[in-house]
Amino acid sequence: MINTYNESSLHHTLKVLYAQRYNGETEQPYEKWICDIVTKDQSIIEIQTGSLSPLKAKTQKAVKDKRKIIIVHPIVTEKTIETINTDGKVLSKRKSPKKENLYSKLTQLTGFYDLLLNRYLTIIFVEIHSKEVRIKTQSKTLLPNKSRRFAKDWYKTDKVLTQLGTEYVFHGKKSWLKLLPALPEEFSSKELKEELFKTKKSASIASHANLILWLFSHMGLIEQTGTKERRKYYKLK
Repeated sequence: MINTYNESSLHHTLKVLYAQRYNGETEQPYEKWICDIVTKDQSIIEIQTGSLSPLKAKTQKAVKDKRKIIIVHPIVTEKTIETINTDGKVLSKRKSPKKENLYSKLTQLTGFYDLLLNRYLTIIFVEIHSKEVRIKTQSKTLLPNKSRRFAKDWYKTDKVLTQLGTEYVFHGKKSWLKLLPALPEEFSSKELKEELFKTKKSASIASHANLILWLFSHMGLIEQTGTKERRKYYKLK
């Protein structure tokens, strides 16, 4: 039970769903780690609801061993915050103003850029609705793990999956390039931002233009062609 200690309901539900889909076994050992799921062909599936950085070493080892590894990471497009008291009575429910999207999740991949085109790695982003359960406390407090900068009168106790949405699968160059809108042969962050806003109708998505350029250039999908008016220009590689 090493890997299930303090496991959220969200993580557990996704783990069960993907284990059923891929006909895999949960909580399987691999080297010094415990994998969320291992399939019959020895592919590894990891459900990661938090930062992806803790998976870097395991992913590097898996691809080096020529073992397929799939990382499943949720995109919380809608979150309900439910606050309860210590007796379990619901005190309030509200929608969180924070919403994630596929492009905002690219920030999770900056530490993985050197692995994203590896033939043994697949990244799956899946849109979800979730519920965050908080317990109201009598007084403001910090958390034992020191994850808070300021004391608050509640602490988070669980995350729950309430709805599954669209799934985005990334494996190989073509899948990543689908994130780009139609662009001229040479383009800068200005053209990319304008086209993203035009096609996605979202200022939030368009704001990630520089992140896309950084990630794709480090992945070797685009290359810089020069600088004009102090702006870097790129083309597809």
